[in-house]
Formats: sequence, structure tokens, C-alpha cells
Amino acid sequence: MLIQLLKVITMYTNWLSDILRCPETLKPLKIKRETYESDVKVYHKTNGILSVVFPDQIEGTDKRYNNIYNILAPLYDINERVMGKLLTGVDMVKGRKQIVWLLGLKPDMKILEVSPGPGVFQKYLRENIGESGELVALDLSMGMLRQCQKRNKYLNVQLIHGNAQFLPFADNSFDALFHFGGVNLFNDPQKAISEFIRVTRKDGIVSWGDEGFSDNYKHERRKKMMLKINPGFAKPRPAVPDSVYDIKENEVYEGLAYLVVARKK
Repeated sequence: MLIQLLKVITMYTNWLSDILRCPETLKPLKIKRETYESDVKVYHKTNGILSVVFPDQIEGTDKRYNNIYNILAPLYDINERVMGKLLTGVDMVKGRKQIVWLLGLKPDMKILEVSPGPGVFQKYLRENIGESGELVALDLSMGMLRQCQKRNKYLNVQLIHGNAQFLPFADNSFDALFHFGGVNLFNDPQKAISEFIRVTRKDGIVSWGDEGFSDNYKHERRKKMMLKINPGFAKPRPAVPDSVYDIKENEVYEGLAYLVVARKK
């Protein structure tokens, strides 16, 4: 029983507890046993994962796709790897490794991964930052976070249930922020990217990406099919803010997606 309990408990380091903030006010949270409290709300853990979601009632496309992700969470990875390969011809595992390589991570970094899904990138992120690095993952889907728990229980990933457009962290907290998959369908993609930059330190790495056909993608039949299956392909890419520099816009997954890697001014 004790071993089973330990498997589902997410332990938060003192460093993470120090940078946690109320997502509504950005004021520090007070730790009281198993709760984190602000002036406006008490935040609790579910399955060992702290829930710091704001606003309380999710609306719009956030609500729609969060419901879908919660349902699909147990099958998401295998569906992407197997069905993704059949539909697109792309080796998803190879593509994931390339994406993490493009980030330019270093050992001992403190990283926030936003919208990790079932945690398919976390093995590669941990390999890059080493055992002494800090890896935090935040997702609006509790179902996806539970998959991260099951899949990566030995990778020491600190999981937070939260909203990418209202990140519950202090300014300048992370050496790098990584987001891949989801931003195109957020209620407010530009606000999310602004939050990505806010919580990253000066000169730190800020990266985001999602579906999006490159000009070099020539498979017209597959393109039409994927546009019907996934509305994210039809969405325009969010603008790159002026608050970053050293901007590199990469084609990934053989032209099916993009990855922006930049540094905070």
C-alpha cells in the first residue's frame, strides 16, 4: 500500500514551492500541510498533483479540448505514434528527439514544460538537463497529468494542474520554457506566449510550437485529410513578440509543424 501511494504522490522541492504564485493575483502562496493558500483561494492536491487553475470555470476552446484530452489521455501517445505514422508517414519518436535537440538545453537547467500531454517529451528533457536539473510540467488536463505520473514516475517531474494563459509562477523563474502542441487552439494564444516569456529569466530559452504546414510540405492529399481531422492545422501561427531575440523558426515533423526557439530580452 505504501509503495502504491508513493507512486502517485508528486513531491515539490523547496525551490518550486518558493516560486508558486496565485494565478489570479501573482502573490506568493502559503503552504499549509497539503494545501497552498492565497488571499483569494485555497488550492488543493488531487492524486498528489496541485491544482492551481484560473479561472475556475474554463470556457471556449479551452473547455472543449480539455474535455477531449481528458477522455483521450490513456490512448493519446499510442494513437499519435501508430495512427500518426499511418496518416502522415512521419516517425513521431524521431521527431520528438529532434524537437528537444533544437531547444539547446544544458545540464542543471530549471525547465517548465507547458502542456506536456502524456509526457512523451519528458524522457528527452530529463536526459538533457541531467538528474540535478529541475523539470516542472503544467497542463490544464488532469487526465494527461495522470498519464505523466504513470509513464514517467522515475523521472522526477513535478506536475502542476494549471492554465497556460495564467501561469502560477513568479516572474523570471525558469531557465527554459518548452511548449509543443496546443497553443494554436488556446482561447488566447498570444496571452499564453506572453506568460511563457514572463516566467522565463532574462536570456533564458522560450520555445513554443504546434501543427502548421510548412511551405515545403507537398503532400496535398494528406494535407486535406489532416485539415479535416485536426482544426489546429487551419489556425494561423501566433505572432512572435518583440520581447524575445535570437529567434529561430524551425520546421519539425517533416514540415507538419513548427517550433519557435528564442531568448528573452
